[in-house]
Amino acid sequence: MAYRYAAGLFILMMFTTLLTACWDKTEMNELALVSMVGVDSDPDSGKKKVYYQIINPLSGTSARGTPGGEQAPVYTYEISGSSFGEIKSTVYQLLPRKLFVAHYEVLLVSQRVARQGIRDIVNFIEMQPNGRSSVPMLIVDGPISQVMKTFTPLERVPSDAIDSRLKLLIRNSLLVGKHIKVNDVIERMEKSDTIVLPLIAGMKESPSSNSGETSADIDANQNNFIVGGGAVFRDYRMAGKLNDAQLVWYHLLNGDRGRHVRRFQVEGKQVSVELRLVRIKREVFWKSDQPVLQIRLDLELSTALASEFIPHSRNEVERLENRLDQIIADESLAFYQMTRERGWDLLRIRDLLRKQTPNHPDIDRAAKNAEVMIHVNTRLLRTVSISQPY
Repeated sequence: MAYRYAAGLFILMMFTTLLTACWDKTEMNELALVSMVGVDSDPDSGKKKVYYQIINPLSGTSARGTPGGEQAPVYTYEISGSSFGEIKSTVYQLLPRKLFVAHYEVLLVSQRVARQGIRDIVNFIEMQPNGRSSVPMLIVDGPISQVMKTFTPLERVPSDAIDSRLKLLIRNSLLVGKHIKVNDVIERMEKSDTIVLPLIAGMKESPSSNSGETSADIDANQNNFIVGGGAVFRDYRMAGKLNDAQLVWYHLLNGDRGRHVRRFQVEGKQVSVELRLVRIKREVFWKSDQPVLQIRLDLELSTALASEFIPHSRNEVERLENRLDQIIADESLAFYQMTRERGWDLLRIRDLLRKQTPNHPDIDRAAKNAEVMIHVNTRLLRTVSISQPY
């Protein structure tokens, strides 16, 4: 009987231990909530530099007009150190609250660090118990301090502005893809893939450090930053850039389905056409010991935004579709030739060959010598709601 009583008491004590969920409780007013992180390095000293953009918990109150004036929605702390680990301690020389990085939304990396390599950065993020690798990574084209110290209109917290823009660009353009998070980068780099991450740049050399001025300025291009262009990565290093026109073909040939409007020259006229990928089929076959990658694209077209051209007959629609089939196939193939000359496997041919012929003695050489054929089938599904422009 005594043994059963002791066993019951022991089990009860074990459950009591498990229920102590707040053993490391920290009050909210003791935390510095990080919304965005930037990473740079000093080329002279070799020291690492980390920017922490921290939410100002009082900004919401002051924004409603309490005495004391409007406060900045975020504060940016700039910390230097010999290593990321050292910075975790030296940050408290400036920061009066406990650093809380588990909920940050965006990771920015300077272009010079990206060209040196980002392996140390992703390793450090993955090693942290509260590391957050499910956030997008962007490369800063220009001074990173400028972007980290820029207030944004409409979305007062800059990380919210970047996150919102990325989601809208993925849906409404072919300029940004879905697989840009830190864990996506790690997965693709470990497979020796070549990837593209979005670039971000400031629009003014000396942005205002006063959030009130930014809110009061009607010109939204001032004190802002822009997401445009792409950084090509191979083996954890930035190898080059793509412009916006090249990004369209990169994302289209990799199966991204954002709706993108582009102007084409058709029968001597400029026509703005919205295109969206409906289906993509990638097949590899061998011809005379050489791999051939055949890509078939089915695209949905819309001229609802084309004030320059309104098709009036089935014949005009077919001529438009046929012409765009050829233009898109030619420009996509020209994009592939450009990437091939630079040694960038942006169509992931190596990955396809590895799946089809895992025992091939030289996959890299076979991928480099692969022939690529692109077939495009467009279908016009939407036009403008008027039959004749005024």
